[in-house]
Amino acid sequence: MAKNYLLPKGLVNRFQWVQTPIWMIEAAAFYSLLGFAKALPFPVVATIFGRLLGSFGYRNAQKRRVVRRNVSVVLPQASEGERETVVRRIFRVTGLAAAELFLLGRIWRRRAHYLEFSIHPEATDIIARKEAIIFATAHVGAWQLCNFIGREHDLNISVIYAPEPNPWLHRFFLERRRDFGGPMVPSAGGARTFLRELAAGNSVGAAFDTRVDQGEMVPFFGIPTPTSTLPAMLAMRGYTLLPIRTVRLPNCRFLIEVEAPLVPRNPQAPRAEQIIDLTHQLNQRFEAWISEYPDQWLCMKRRWPKAPVAPQSPDV
Repeated sequence: MAKNYLLPKGLVNRFQWVQTPIWMIEAAAFYSLLGFAKALPFPVVATIFGRLLGSFGYRNAQKRRVVRRNVSVVLPQASEGERETVVRRIFRVTGLAAAELFLLGRIWRRRAHYLEFSIHPEATDIIARKEAIIFATAHVGAWQLCNFIGREHDLNISVIYAPEPNPWLHRFFLERRRDFGGPMVPSAGGARTFLRELAAGNSVGAAFDTRVDQGEMVPFFGIPTPTSTLPAMLAMRGYTLLPIRTVRLPNCRFLIEVEAPLVPRNPQAPRAEQIIDLTHQLNQRFEAWISEYPDQWLCMKRRWPKAPVAPQSPDV
């Protein structure tokens, strides 16, 4: 998570004494935005946050360059003007995501109005049996709302989160995430955290479309890219791997869609090959989602490597 949201990291590193006051100011800003959001209807909040935060974020030249680079890979045939339109809309998504996170509780309480669910027939029986499941998503659409699949179907999905360095914002985000309804689990243990929760009978979920510098090189939009093999590795231990996404529909409605489980295409292949195969299949699902809604992919960090990276074993 970001150490600071309002000031450049270099400035804070030079003047350490400003860190605590800045953290307090940032927390006050977030709580003020929350109070503002709670006073208005959700569609109004989504519109305001989308426009304001989108405009503010687009002015960050460094982030803009990163998003442009990612979009150029996803939309190689688009014109420069078309890609720039997508870039602007991606920054708007940051505001939409903030509105959705701030008002998670309201979205759930009015789920009959805001939420629809679509579950693949092969996933329906697995969910009905209340098995420990690996839900894998990407930062496309309203990905944060995917956790509501647990509350809708009485699944115990552990909410695995990265703690905020800012103690006041740490509490702020924990309060928001409790609306997911599952136990809150810090991600400090890495893969061991996921294994522990699954062994305890809890489902787990996370977005796996971000760059992992020491990941295995797996094609993503046709380019070998460092990729996390964690969901595939967990699936090879006998847990079901289900792709899940939340599509934004018109009029501030959402479709939470669970797809068919992913399984190795050649169950007789060596374990390492099956892990790579499952990881590639998951990347292909992400590619399909991003290609369908390229302007809703929150890709603020460089996804593809600048130079070749030495991969780790998929069993790490």
